[in-house]
Amino acid sequence: MKKNDFTPFWMACLVLSPIVFSVIYFYLGKLFGRQFMPYIDYLMLTSLIAVVVVGGYQLYFWTQRNSGFFRTKCFKIKLDDYIPFWPQWVWIYSFLYYIMIGGVMLAIPTMDRGIYVIFGGLLLLLSQCAIFIMIPCINPPEWRQFEIDTLSKRFLKFVQGFDGENNCFPSMHCSLAAYISLTMSPVLSYYSYIFIALIAISCLFTKQHQILDVLFGVPLGIGVYYMILA
Repeated sequence: MKKNDFTPFWMACLVLSPIVFSVIYFYLGKLFGRQFMPYIDYLMLTSLIAVVVVGGYQLYFWTQRNSGFFRTKCFKIKLDDYIPFWPQWVWIYSFLYYIMIGGVMLAIPTMDRGIYVIFGGLLLLLSQCAIFIMIPCINPPEWRQFEIDTLSKRFLKFVQGFDGENNCFPSMHCSLAAYISLTMSPVLSYYSYIFIALIAISCLFTKQHQILDVLFGVPLGIGVYYMILA
């Protein structure tokens, strides 16, 4: 069995997670005065998001395994050498990232809007994967060589165990952060843009991405948002 294949345990989690999280989103929406839809709509949208995210990652991993059609590049520039390695930012890079993806449910007022949000996310994913195939890009290999002597480094190495060294350009973390932040701006106002900055910084400080990966990832997410949702 490959490391990215689903075991019965993870399949059970996939089936049960929409039920659990839809209840959370429903009552959070009620608590903060953002409950626009009946519970069944939250359940349906959460289920769709779960399927798209899981299926999307399978497509993402497929591009990692099949990125040999064109010459692999590295877009490291001189400025990248001045960015320190701060593995503590992995907690922003991974935990905050996924919390915000789920939190987008609080910004969806209707089922129709939810379908558009999901479709935009799917379009963003397909755009990213097309670029990953046409422009396979890696970070400098030495960036993944570090001593595992802290909890943050251990968790970062765990994340890297699932995510290969390629599929760097543009940063999917940054593009999706930009898309999610704009989607949540009706709820969080301009504070939602802080999410873009935090994810961009975490990508650089964990050495998961280079500066050009970030600079091209953010506009891609913004472009898809204005194409589908604005």
